[in-house]
Amino acid sequence: MYVLIDLFKNRKTPCDPIPIDRNPFAFSEERGLNHKQGIGPAAVPAGMAMDVDQKRINWKPEVDTAPLYLQVAHHLEGRISNGDYPVGSLLPTENEIAAALGVSRQTVRQAIGTLRNKGRLSARKGVGTRVEAGFDPERKRFIAHSRSELFEIAAETEFVIDTKEEISAQGKLAVELGCRPGRKFFHMAGIRYPGNRSRPFSWNEVYVDSKLSAAVKDITVARSAIFHYIEQFTGEKIQEIQQDIKPLVLDEVTAAKLDVKAGDLALVVTRRYYGSGRRLLEYAFQVLPAERFTFTTTLRAEG
Repeated sequence: MYVLIDLFKNRKTPCDPIPIDRNPFAFSEERGLNHKQGIGPAAVPAGMAMDVDQKRINWKPEVDTAPLYLQVAHHLEGRISNGDYPVGSLLPTENEIAAALGVSRQTVRQAIGTLRNKGRLSARKGVGTRVEAGFDPERKRFIAHSRSELFEIAAETEFVIDTKEEISAQGKLAVELGCRPGRKFFHMAGIRYPGNRSRPFSWNEVYVDSKLSAAVKDITVARSAIFHYIEQFTGEKIQEIQQDIKPLVLDEVTAAKLDVKAGDLALVVTRRYYGSGRRLLEYAFQVLPAERFTFTTTLRAEG
């Protein structure tokens, strides 16, 4: 929470920049690229730029699999969402942000470009970079309701994780994951239940890039999509989800976990989650008894 003080005291003219007593881009060991608690620029009037502490800080990326410019964009967007940079205000200059974060101006420029594409920022020559109201990015990033449906299923069910381990992808697993042999993944497995846990909904297994294991390693019951935890941790949005659906005859072990008979039919839904540059961040599959699952697709005429 920010402490409110009279930031307008001793100002000489209405155009004087408002001072900031703390570096708003300070690095926190616990939260990564985030502001420290203290005085912030939340009270800046619309259209006015804000000063930035020019002192270079010893900043390091929290996760090396997320491009640096995306982490910077995530940080800036977080400050906008928190109200630190109100709608209508101007961001500091690229040089000021770069100096405060200890990154290159090009990195800052890419980050600002990302936020401009999302509608969070706009730029006018001779004026600066202005904070805009933006829009709900979840509604634009995936078509055919695929993303929202994944969120709905995750919100209405619970993934109870009973197995966690770091594994090295070898042989058939490496082929299935589409990665080089020996690549490390954090593996989780368990049953997804309906909210009332009346009977199993599906058997789930998830493989997360080992460099992202901190995002999920402490979770015992997931009530949100695993890729959502990854997005929150890295600040990088999933760019593409590749989904395959195949039939399966259940073996005794899997059938027992799902409380059905061996030999019953099931569907295996496999999803690969890609970040920027089509980097595989997560691989997951779930086994759903045929009698409990229906996959519906709606096709509409174009134009």
